[in-house]
Amino acid sequence: GQFNPAVATCNSVTSALKNSGFLMMKTSLLPLDLQKRALKAAAIFLQSGSAAVVNHPTDPKVYSMLSGTDSINCSFVDKHVLDDLREWYEAVRKARDLLLYCIAVGLGMDENPNFFTRLHDENNDSLRLLKYHPCDENFGNRCKEHSDYGTLTLLLTDGVGGLEAFIDGEWRPVPHEEGAIIVNIGSILSAWTRQELKATLHRVAGPASKGSTTPRDALLKAAKVPRVSIAYFADPNGDVSTALEDSKMKNVASIGGVSVAQYIQWRSGGTGAERDGVSFTPAEKQRLEKSTK
Repeated sequence: GQFNPAVATCNSVTSALKNSGFLMMKTSLLPLDLQKRALKAAAIFLQSGSAAVVNHPTDPKVYSMLSGTDSINCSFVDKHVLDDLREWYEAVRKARDLLLYCIAVGLGMDENPNFFTRLHDENNDSLRLLKYHPCDENFGNRCKEHSDYGTLTLLLTDGVGGLEAFIDGEWRPVPHEEGAIIVNIGSILSAWTRQELKATLHRVAGPASKGSTTPRDALLKAAKVPRVSIAYFADPNGDVSTALEDSKMKNVASIGGVSVAQYIQWRSGGTGAERDGVSFTPAEKQRLEKSTK
């Protein structure tokens, strides 16, 4: 294939996604200069007045959901801003394919390491630009608890704190490291691997969020400033069944037998900008409820 990462690297990637469902990733595919340009471009786009930027119905943030590089258009911003977003979109797709290759090798699928990458060759994906507004000390979650419903999410943040993952019954802060992006597993890939890879619940906590283990002074500091991030959501090809059957792929299981397109619509409540429906699966909801009793 086009990638040839060391087996030890593949095992490390897969081990992290088995243990916590989260991973910090540095790669030459996503250099720091490009990360900085992409974040700056996202901030400009989100304050451009474009009709593609909408207010979230419940969380204190604005966002724009972009589906494909051709959707990155706005007459209110300079061309170089749009070019930087398109460059990030193309680069993060390459990083997605590298991760999917590593995961297949890490799961022992040595005879078919491109198994997952081939299921994503239609680039059924989206880029979500996000800007969280500052909030006061009495504010709870800036983004509600949820799991992602596709296969992989690759998140670039500006380093402002508040992102937490629900690990071992606790809301733990997800660290920030300059030059690294945050990777987490979505429900489809988790189900395909019989939950061997975890679709971990996560949120953006505020100063009054319940159960947070992030130091309160850190949450107060983060709440005083805007928070900009870019989330890349990878979904498999739309006509792929969420129930994969392959006699050689013993690691791959089922999520219910519907198509990916049908599953995404159920989880998200629709398509396009209004994809904000079911926050987590029934099993994930049960796990969260048990921890709070």
